[in-house]
Amino acid sequence: MEKKQLFRNSVFILFFLCAAFTVSAQVRVSDFRYIDNIEGYWTMKTKLGLYAEKWKRVDDHTWKGRTMRLQNGDSSKVDDMRLFLEGDGIYFTIAAVRDSVGEPIRFKLRVLKAVGFVAENLQSPYPQKITYRWKDTKHMDAHFEGKDGRVSREIIIQYTRQ
Repeated sequence: MEKKQLFRNSVFILFFLCAAFTVSAQVRVSDFRYIDNIEGYWTMKTKLGLYAEKWKRVDDHTWKGRTMRLQNGDSSKVDDMRLFLEGDGIYFTIAAVRDSVGEPIRFKLRVLKAVGFVAENLQSPYPQKITYRWKDTKHMDAHFEGKDGRVSREIIIQYTRQ
């Protein structure tokens, strides 16, 4: 009986290690072109007005985004974001999420496909995980999740390209 349990545990550990290796190998710098799907002006109507994200390519290695809230003809900047290549990694930053010395915290892209990306930083204050998903050429979801102190939080923004 003990040998059977040991075998099951060994198989599970081997499966887990293979899965972890596969996940870590999913982002290739050559796939940075998939970020091109984010380009444009995206909006979502809410009770509080209109939320908008505007993304533009700065150069071959950098994208910049800005989130705004528009209400009653007034607009206010909510945040600035960046997606960029550095070394052998691709990173996402949000200006409002900063480290102890005031620099934006980097979220490393763990998954990058033609349909979107997942960026994570488990040491970050909220959020720890950011997902952007392109449903089609006109619809994009931005998903922010993690723990804020001891409370789990999740924000899903469903944008339409204008």
